[in-house]
Amino acid sequence: MSISFGLALCLAYIAGLLLSSITGSLALGGIAIPWSGIAGLGVIAGWGGWAPRRWRLGWRTAQWCGLGLVVLLAASYMAIRSPTAGTQDISHLVERAGAIAPNQVIVGRAIEEPRLNRDSRGRFLVAAQQLQVLDAEGVVTFQIPVRGRVYVTAPLLQITGLHSGQLMQARGSLYRPQPAMNPNGFDFQTYLAQKGTFTGFTAEELRFNEATGWGLWQLRQRIVRTQVRALGSPLGQLVSAIALGRRAVDLPMDIRDVFVRVGLAHTIAASGFHVSLLLGMVLVLMRSRSGKMPLIIGFGILIGYVTLTGAPASVIRAALMGGATLIGLAINRKVIPTGALLTAATLMLLINPHWLWTVSFQLSVMATWGLIVTVPVLMRRLDWLPVTVASLVAVPIAATLWTLPLTLYHFNVLAGLSIPLNVVAMPLVTIVSLGGIASSALAIISPWVAGIVASLLYYPATALLWLAQTSSHLPGSSVAIGQITLWQLMGLYGLLFGLLGSTVWIQHRQSWLKPLLAITFLALMLCPLGWRWVTQDQITILAAGSELIWVRQDHGHTTLINSGDTKTAFYTVEPFLTQAGINQIESAIALPFHADYLQGWQHLLAHFPAKHLYSSAVTAAELTSTSQFHLLQAGTSNILPKLTLQLLGTDHPIVRLSDRQSWLLLPDLPLATQDFLAQAGSALQSQVLVWSGTELSTELLQIVNPQVVVCYGQSLPESMERDLRQRGIRVFWTQRDGAITWQPKHGFQSYLTAPHRTLHF
Repeated sequence: MSISFGLALCLAYIAGLLLSSITGSLALGGIAIPWSGIAGLGVIAGWGGWAPRRWRLGWRTAQWCGLGLVVLLAASYMAIRSPTAGTQDISHLVERAGAIAPNQVIVGRAIEEPRLNRDSRGRFLVAAQQLQVLDAEGVVTFQIPVRGRVYVTAPLLQITGLHSGQLMQARGSLYRPQPAMNPNGFDFQTYLAQKGTFTGFTAEELRFNEATGWGLWQLRQRIVRTQVRALGSPLGQLVSAIALGRRAVDLPMDIRDVFVRVGLAHTIAASGFHVSLLLGMVLVLMRSRSGKMPLIIGFGILIGYVTLTGAPASVIRAALMGGATLIGLAINRKVIPTGALLTAATLMLLINPHWLWTVSFQLSVMATWGLIVTVPVLMRRLDWLPVTVASLVAVPIAATLWTLPLTLYHFNVLAGLSIPLNVVAMPLVTIVSLGGIASSALAIISPWVAGIVASLLYYPATALLWLAQTSSHLPGSSVAIGQITLWQLMGLYGLLFGLLGSTVWIQHRQSWLKPLLAITFLALMLCPLGWRWVTQDQITILAAGSELIWVRQDHGHTTLINSGDTKTAFYTVEPFLTQAGINQIESAIALPFHADYLQGWQHLLAHFPAKHLYSSAVTAAELTSTSQFHLLQAGTSNILPKLTLQLLGTDHPIVRLSDRQSWLLLPDLPLATQDFLAQAGSALQSQVLVWSGTELSTELLQIVNPQVVVCYGQSLPESMERDLRQRGIRVFWTQRDGAITWQPKHGFQSYLTAPHRTLHF
C-alpha cells in the first residue's frame, strides 16, 4: 500500500479535528492543549517507531512524529477557533437590559439579505454597534457601544427594502437563544453559535435609509425577478433556487419541505453538480482555445458563481476541485480526483475548521467521494446501456449510497424512493440547471433575453415539481427509522468501504462476501427501528412553550395528546416522532386547548397517520378520513390500547389517564374552578400532576396528592416550587429542564440532565 506523505498530512489534520470533539485539555502556560491531540501525537509517534521496519511506506520515524504533531496542532486549532463572545459582545447585556426595561433598540449594519422564516417574518444577521434601552414611554435610559452579531426577526413589511450593508435601527427586545429542549429538537443556540452569534432580537419596528450604491443583492434580485416574471410563482423561485441555491431566493417553505422529504434537497441547493455543469460548458466552449484563456475564463466563472450563491461549503469545495482541474489542463498534468478532494477539504478546514461539523460539508465530501470511487465501478456493470443512460443511473446511486449513513445519522429518515426518483429526475434537473444558470447570466446583461430563455424552462420545471409532489404522497417516500448512534454510523461506512474493496480487489471465488456485506449493511441500517419496537416503553412530556404535548410509546404503539400549533408541530412534535422511529400514531387525542391546534393536527396527520382519533369536538372528525373517529364525552372512561382516558370537563379539557400509574393533566384554570374540581374527591388522586404553572389551589393539590409535578408553562413561581418540594413532591419544569421522560426502569428524567447527542447544522 502506498500513499503520498502530503495526503497523509491532510488526513492527519482532519483526524486531529475529529479528535477535538473529545473533551478535556491540559493547561500549559495558559494554553489549553486537548488530551485528544496529545493522545493522537503519542499513538502516531509510537507507531512511527515500529512501522518503518514493517510497513513499507518509505517514511522515516521523524515523518511519523510530524504526522502526530499535525494531529496535536489540529486538535488545538479547533479549540482556538471555537466561536466565543468577546468582552464587548452584546450577549453580555441581555439579562441586564431586560431587567431594566422590556424594550431596547439596537443600531448596526445588516450583514446578510433578509429571508423569510416559517412565521413569515424576516430573519437576518446584524453587526451591532450600539444598544439603547428604552423606558415605558420610549425614552432612552442609557446607551452603550457594543459589538457582536445579532440574529434579528422582524415583520415582513418592515424588512421591505432592507439589504446587506445598510445601517439600521431595530426596536424590540433581546433574548438569549435556547439549546435543544427535546430529543432531536432544533438546537437554535448551537446553530447561531456556529455563525459566531450569541444573541437574538425580536424587532417590531425597523428604520433604515434607502439602499444606495452597488451590491450583490442587486444582481440576485435582478435574476430572481427576471425568472419569476417569465415563469410566475413558484416556478420562478424554483428555477432560481436550482440555479443559485436557496441562499439566493426565498423558496416557498412547502416546496422546500417536499424536495427535502423525497431526497431531492440537493437539487435546490447550489452544489458541486452545478459547478461541474459550469466547468463542462467552459471546457466545451473553449476547447479550440489554448494557453491561459480557458484558465482565466474558468476561474472567473467559478469565482463569480461562488460569490452569487453566497459561498456555501459545497460550492467552495467544488470550486477548489474545479480550479485544480483547470490548472491541470493548463499545464498538461492529470489531476488525481481523490487527492484533489482531500486537498480541497483540508484547505477549507484550514480556513474554517468548524465546517467539519456542518451537514452540508459532510454530505458534499461524501457525495463527491462516492462519485469518484463508485461511478466507474457502476459504469462497468452498466456497459450494456448507452453511456448517457448509464451515467444517469450510476451518478445518483453512487451519491445516495455514500451519503445515506450521514442522512440517517442527522435526519433519522430514509427516503425510500430517493434513488429511483433521482434517476428519473436527473434529466429534468440537468435541463433546468443549465437553463437557469444561462438565464441568470443573461439577466445581468439583458433581462428581456434572459426571460425568453427562462420561459423555455416552464415544462421541465413543472414536470420536476410535479414529480417531487407526487412522490411525496407515495408509500415509502419518507420512512422514519429512528436515531442511529455514532457507532452505527461508523459501522455503515466500514461496510461500504468493505463492499468497495470486495468489488475492486477480491476475486470471483469470494463472491459470497459482497452479498453478505450488503445484507449486514441493511440490517445495521434498519436495526434501530426493530430495536425500538421491541424495547420502547416510555412517556414523554415535551418542552413546547405553554403548550401541553404528552406522548406515550409502548412497543410500537404510540399515543399522542395534542399537536400544538403548526410551529410546535413542525419544530417539536415531528422531530421527536421521527427520532423515535414512529411512522404511524395508534391513538391521537385532540383536545381543544388552543384554536390553532387544528392546523397543527393537519400538519402532523399528513406525515404520521393515526389509526384512531379521539376528540370532544365533532369538527375534529374532519381532520383525516383515514382515522377511526371516537367522540370523547365528559365523565365517561375510554379504553385505549393499554391506557384508560377520562375527560373531566368540556369547557376546560381536564384529562385523567390510568396506566401503570395515574396522570392528571390540567389546563390553565381559575382558582374557583380548581376548588370546584376538588369536590370530585378521591377520583382525582393521581401519582403525576401535569399543570400549566399558574396558581394552584391548595385544596386541589391535597386531593390529587401527587408524587411528581410537571409544569409545562412559561413560568413557575419560586414560592410555588418551594412549597411543592417542602411537601416532598418532585418538581420538573419543561421550560428549564427540557422534555420530561418517564421509563419503568429509570423513573423520571429531564432531557437537559440526561446524556444526549448534540446536533450540528
